[in-house]
Amino acid sequence: MAAAACNRSTMEEKVSPTVIVTKADHDKTVKVAKGGQVTVKLTWSPGTGYDWVITKIDPLLLRQEGEASTEPAKEPMPGAPEIRVFHFRALKPGTTALEFQSRRAFEKDAPSMGEFRVQVLIGE
Repeated sequence: MAAAACNRSTMEEKVSPTVIVTKADHDKTVKVAKGGQVTVKLTWSPGTGYDWVITKIDPLLLRQEGEASTEPAKEPMPGAPEIRVFHFRALKPGTTALEFQSRRAFEKDAPSMGEFRVQVLIGE
């Protein structure tokens, strides 16, 4: 019984209330606490017309909070890549995929220029 309690507390320590996800986390699993926040930061170049679009989300487990925002380039220059930022709230325990595609809004049938996905494991 003591071993079970130890394993549970170890698992709880690994579940963070705030998780920041970047392109380096593509195809990985991230852990967040129920009620916690998942922030996704993806590089984009606004001048190209491409933007990151959410293509898969389970609204029963994750809720987008607000509109996507942009962090300016570290070294501002014309055409420099910027960071697109999305915030999500973990609503209840479970596991869900969160997927994005880089698309141009005016090219509905064109293939995406990039994809990003993570598995989100929501703990107690």
